[in-house]
Amino acid sequence: QEVIELVESRFASHPGSVIASASGFGWPVNRHEALRALDDFIQHRLPEFGVYQDAMWTDEPWLFHSHIASALNLKLLSAQEVVTATEEAYRQGRAPIAAVEGFIRQILGWREYVRGIYWMNMPKYLELNALKANQPLPAFFWDGNTQMHCLSQTITQSLRTGYAHHIQRLMVTGLYALLLGVKPKEIHAWYLSMYVDAVEWVELPNVIGMSQFADGGLMASKPYIATGKYIDRMSNYCKHCAFKPDQSTGPNACPFTTLYWDFLIRHESAMSKNPRMLMQVRNLARMTDQAKLAIQDKASELRDSQAGK
Repeated sequence: QEVIELVESRFASHPGSVIASASGFGWPVNRHEALRALDDFIQHRLPEFGVYQDAMWTDEPWLFHSHIASALNLKLLSAQEVVTATEEAYRQGRAPIAAVEGFIRQILGWREYVRGIYWMNMPKYLELNALKANQPLPAFFWDGNTQMHCLSQTITQSLRTGYAHHIQRLMVTGLYALLLGVKPKEIHAWYLSMYVDAVEWVELPNVIGMSQFADGGLMASKPYIATGKYIDRMSNYCKHCAFKPDQSTGPNACPFTTLYWDFLIRHESAMSKNPRMLMQVRNLARMTDQAKLAIQDKASELRDSQAGK
């Protein structure tokens, strides 16, 4: 309660919201609460984690995720005990193999890989900008005030709770920053500021390497880019949005779709040398020059409208 009052008095003007009392604060802050959070996940959400881990839904921030990343990163839980508890649930028949394997892979596989990337490559890793991205971070990242429903949902949820799951981070906020061409350091600073689990060693490689491809492929073998159709498939966000995910130009064009094609146009030479990007580059080759110019004009309009706003 004292910390809540301290934050409210000293940082009242900062982005986000302050929980009124300790009883309304849902994140574990001691060992007992961390163990209880782990047990709650194993019992109630792990069985469905495999099926729904990539899903997004309007006004549903928590879904079937564990919500123990902050406890892990603050060392209130060890990776070993999390993996052991998850495996035990499978062996007792309380969770299917797809859910258990998917979750353990995140803890034992991806998390440890990220740690290695950080300690092997810092501090120079922070300075990488392979795609020469130079756009400022749009101001709506700090208040969620945008007509793009997926971004509004993810950002306002993040401001309210300090949380967004991995697909919201990678394929909504991260994807938009990548396609727009935001400076990697700026989007890194945003993630570090926004999330309760954002300890730099785990946050920075996920942003610089996985999300923004600013390391040129050291961490991941391809940039994770998609049109608005991906978000439409993985969520119900587009049903509540002013923009159409299947349109790249015109007044109703989805900015994700416009910027996706613009990204491929701008980086066609580099992407054509990446075997994992060949199908996307070939799809671009089918587009007429006139269509490409229309997309580039729309993308330029988007960048101009969001620069410093």
